[in-house]
Amino acid sequence: MGEHDRLLVDFTLLESSKKNLNDIKRALKDIEKHRADIQDIWGHDSIAGKMEDFVNNWDNYRRELLENVEDLGKQVETSLKSFEKLDIDLKNVAEKKNGKNGGS
Repeated sequence: MGEHDRLLVDFTLLESSKKNLNDIKRALKDIEKHRADIQDIWGHDSIAGKMEDFVNNWDNYRRELLENVEDLGKQVETSLKSFEKLDIDLKNVAEKKNGKNGGS
């Protein structure tokens, strides 16, 4: 078998991606907590009204983005678990075939 017929999985990258997506998800969820904190700085009622419209729009896009991040996180988690299981299964098959110490 040659170099091009092997699957190489970067478990470190998958773990890092999973952590980063969780961090992004947490940050998107935490934004809502700060909404009331900034309302006082908007000033004039007309500016406050426009900012409220902007924030409501942003909330809609943020929810959609959050759903996408959560879906991607689930896919990364599923991929990671599947590749880890496959790695263990292949190791077990190789050990069974060649003996636990790699040969007879």
